[in-house]
Formats: sequence, C-alpha cells, structure tokens
Amino acid sequence: MDSFFYKVKYFFLLFCWLMLLCSCQPTERDHSIATIEVDVISNAELKLSEYFENFRMLKLSSDSVMGIIHRIRYANNRIYISDRTYMFIFSDTGELLSCFTKRGRGPGEYSGITDFIVDGETIVVLDRSFRKLQTYSHSGEYISTHDLECWAQAVSPMVDHTCFLYYGTQYCENERYKLRRVKSGQEDSLYLAIDKHQANYLKIFSNHNFYQHQESIYFFETYNDTVYESIRGGSMNPFFCVDFQGKNIPASFFERDYTDILHFSQEFDKQLYAYGVVDFVVNDRFLMFGSYYQKNKKLTVFDRKDQISNTFATVKDDVYFNGLNFPLSKFSYHADNQIIVPINAFEAVEWRNSYPLSKQFEEIVNMTDEEDNPLLLIFDFRQ
Repeated sequence: MDSFFYKVKYFFLLFCWLMLLCSCQPTERDHSIATIEVDVISNAELKLSEYFENFRMLKLSSDSVMGIIHRIRYANNRIYISDRTYMFIFSDTGELLSCFTKRGRGPGEYSGITDFIVDGETIVVLDRSFRKLQTYSHSGEYISTHDLECWAQAVSPMVDHTCFLYYGTQYCENERYKLRRVKSGQEDSLYLAIDKHQANYLKIFSNHNFYQHQESIYFFETYNDTVYESIRGGSMNPFFCVDFQGKNIPASFFERDYTDILHFSQEFDKQLYAYGVVDFVVNDRFLMFGSYYQKNKKLTVFDRKDQISNTFATVKDDVYFNGLNFPLSKFSYHADNQIIVPINAFEAVEWRNSYPLSKQFEEIVNMTDEEDNPLLLIFDFRQ
C-alpha cells in the first residue's frame, strides 16, 4: 500500500513539474523569419536601471485582502487583479474601486477566473471548467455569456473586436487546433494544429500566452521557440524564432513513442535542450522573454533598434531595495502598458531590514505590515 501511494505522489509531483517548467514541444524553426539568440550559459546580471525607467511603487489598499495573485492587467489608468476567485479593481494610486466574485453554478456565475481581459468598460472572464466567456461591468454586474465548444486555457486582449482563445495541446473531438479566433462574437478561424500523438503525453496547462502592443496581438508558448503575431485581428503568423545556439529541441524528439509523461520526462532529462518563451513583452524599442536551460530560468532582452540580444541569469535591484538580487524564478512580472512586479508584503518587510531603501519609496515600505496586500513595483522600458 505504501508503494502505491508513493507512486501516486511521484506521478503527481512529476506532472506539476512538467506544468511549471513546460518541458515540451517547439515547432521546427522557420529560417525565413527573424531569429533572436539566447545565450543559455550566460550568468550575467540585469540591473533594473540599465533597461527600465519611470519607476514607482504602489501600495494596494488592504480593505479587501486578496489571495495569491494570478493575473494583473493595466488599462484605463486602473489596475485589475485576479486571484482566480475575486476580481479586484484599483485606482492608479492603489485605492480599491471595486471587488466582486461571481463564483457559483447559476446563470451569470463562474467556477473560477481562468483568465480575463479588459475591453473598454467591461471585463471578459474566461471560465475553463464551465467552457464560457462571461462579460461583466466593472462593478460585477453580469452582461452576457459566450459558450465555448471545448476547454480554453487563455484569452488574448481585444483588438478591432477580435480576440484569440488558446486551447493548449489537449486534443478533443471539437478542438484539434491550439488557437481559435473570435471576431465580433463569432468563432471564425483556427490556427496551429494539435498533434494527436503528442497530446497523449504533453498534457500541459499554462496561462499568460498573449501580449498586446498597439494593434498587434502576440502569441507564445512556454514549450515553443516561435512567437506569432496577429495585426489588427488578422491571421496569426510567425513573428520570430528563438535560437538557443544549437540547443533547440528538435521536432524529431517528439516524434518518438512515449508510454506516458514519466517516460517522456525521463528521456527529456537525458538531453541538454533549452526551450521556451515565457513572460513575453514587447514595445517599439525592446522585447523581453524568459526561457529555460537545465531547469534554470534565463531572461533575454532584445534591442530591436540595434539588433542585439543579451541574456541574463539574475536581476539586480538598484532602484527600490538597493542591492537586492532577484533570482529569475521569483522575478515574475505582468505587463500591459507597463511592467508590474508584485512582491508580498512580508517580503518587503524582510527586505527593508536587509537592503537600503531608495528615499522615494521609503515611506511606502515603512507603512507596510506583513499581512497587507502585495506591493507593486511598476516601471517602463527605456526609450
């Protein structure tokens, strides 16, 4: 009996590891599109002040205490935060403007907030379990429902009345493509076919697969070395490929027969592949994304003007908590028009005793208690 429970626990931990690291399939690289090099062995340190500017810190009101932050979006000079159950809306100064939950099984309710987007004065919530897109006002008033045919994992921002739904690699009768376009309320186009064989063992759940810059929507996957772009709601086409200096996972690796996730991961661990595009963000001058090599996360910044890429292993804070070194596993950011890094209140309290605070943020941090809502570090790319 002990052996049985050990095996169950082992398989569960292994599955979680796969979901977190997303050790899976890239597409074959298309050499006709742009490539960006990633130096997978780099141990360089990124200093915040070298690439970013317009630094500020936001203390969120603790009038309503949130759980673990899952998703942050910035729009309409407001900050929208989901902890999978509640939707919090804060002003640009951290004041709580609205907080609502519609969790339940009745009309206009959701099982949880898988993902969400802000579309003008409405909030569109993706509910994976109930297979619905539900629209609410900023105060939480239910407006409408769009039923889905299968289990979507993420929804893109809206551009020209168009958004995209990401279905992952789970193959089902009604969903054989990773992406489905929704234009003016109608699902009209499919992109990126799911390999039925690979879907048997690449059962990976991931979020944060889209980014919007101006009139373009970008799509990326943590197990794919290609980023795609849709301009003004048009077709989704390759934008660039990542070159891991000969360490990209070949498509042939996924064409082998694996009995299950355990077998696949054992074979993968024997290799020295680099993979992934995570936390992608782009503006007119720079683009930035994370990737993995030997289970370590790397961060690459590409200068679009000078066509130069630099890869980093750590982030040095020389702005907020001077001297603090962020391991990339903890440098988790959300980005829309600004880059937002949430830090737990108890971490801020701990760091203020170990690192000198910048004068402009000293008062905010000293007012913070360990049980407060997270602080937000906010900044822009340098121009």
